[in-house]
This record gives sequence, C-alpha cells and structure tokens, in this order.
Amino acid sequence: MLAQTLQRLESDGFVDRVAKQTVPPHVEYSLTPLGKQAADQVKALADWIETSMPEINAARERRCTE
Repeated sequence: MLAQTLQRLESDGFVDRVAKQTVPPHVEYSLTPLGKQAADQVKALADWIETSMPEINAARERRCTE
C-alpha cells in the first residue's frame, strides 16, 4: 500500500525517488517543489483545524443536544 502511494505521488510530481545500488537496496524519497507547496497547504489546514478544535467541538456538542 505504501509503495503504491509513493508511486502515485511520484507520478503526480510530488516526490522524487532515487534508487541506490547498494546491498541491501536502498531508496530515498524527497519532496519536489510542487510537493513542498502541497505540504505547506496541508500544514496550514492542519494548523487551522488544531486552532479551531474548540469551536468545532462546541458545534458538535450543540448539534448532539438538539
């Protein structure tokens, strides 16, 4: 599952994959500039969610008591 996800991210241009000719084989992954942009957006959303959790939880509680 992880390998498929990484392959998809590579084909979409989000990660670079470098295979090292070592024993045992070794593969390194890194974010491309596009991947870094996406990561920044995801981090911003995660930060917003974390900051907004009290308000989100309050809305959930109000909805459950209706």
